[in-house]
Amino acid sequence: MRRRVLIVLVALVLGGLSAMAVLVYARGADRRAVADRQGVWVMLAQDRIPRGTTGAEIRSGKLAERVLMPASTVPEGALTDIDGKLDGRRLSADLLPDQMLMRGLFTGPGDVPAAQVGVPDGKLAVSVEVTMAPGVAEKVTAGDTVTVFVTYPKDYPPSGQKTRVLLPEATVISIANGPPSDVTPAPTASSRLSVLNRRPADSYPATLAVDQSQATRLVHGAQTGLIYLGLIGAGTSINPSAAVDYDNIWPKG
Repeated sequence: MRRRVLIVLVALVLGGLSAMAVLVYARGADRRAVADRQGVWVMLAQDRIPRGTTGAEIRSGKLAERVLMPASTVPEGALTDIDGKLDGRRLSADLLPDQMLMRGLFTGPGDVPAAQVGVPDGKLAVSVEVTMAPGVAEKVTAGDTVTVFVTYPKDYPPSGQKTRVLLPEATVISIANGPPSDVTPAPTASSRLSVLNRRPADSYPATLAVDQSQATRLVHGAQTGLIYLGLIGAGTSINPSAAVDYDNIWPKG
C-alpha cells in the first residue's frame, strides 16, 4: 500500500513539472520567434496626425503606438519611442494612420522642413494611400521613380471601373510599410494592422514629389479612385494612354 502511494506521488510530481515546463516554453515561444527575426520596436501613428504637431503632444495624447517589427524591414531613422528630445520639435508633414514615425520628419527652430523630408526644389510633397500586394510594397523605397495609375470610380464594381495612367513619373519621398504577414504584431498594435496583413492587397501611405498640376490630379485621383504605383525600369518611357476598362482589357488580334 505504501509503495503504491509513493508511486502515485512521484507521478503527480512529474506531471506538475511537465506542465510547468510546457507553460514556460509557451510563454517564451513568441519572444524566441521575434528574436530570431531581430525584432525592433517602432512607433506608428494611430490616426492622422496633422503637420505642426509637437512630439510632446504626440506623447501626451497617445497619438502613436509601439509595434514590434523585423529589423530588416525598419528604415534608418525610425523612432522606437517619443522621448523628451522631440517635445519642442514639430512634424513637417501630415502622418496618415499606421504610418511610421521618422526622426527626420520632426523639425525645430531654424530647420528647413523641405530639406528634412527630402522634397526637391520646386516640388510639393503629397501623401496618398496606394494599393500594393505585400512583398511588392517592400521593393518601393525613397528615391524610386514610379508611374502612378488610378482605377476609378472607387466604389464601382470592377465591371464598371476604368484604369489609366494618372502621372507618368513621380519620385517617392517615403513609403510606410506595415508589418509583413509572417510576423505577429505586438499585443499593443491596433487591429487594423492584423486585418491589413490578411488581405491580398494592402494600402500603404506613400509621399510623392510632384508639381502643382500633378498634386491636384493626384489628390483628386486618391479621393475618387484607387491609386497604384509601378516601378519604372532603366530606359523605360511611360506615355499617357487611353483608359482600360472591362470591354478593352484584352489585346486585339
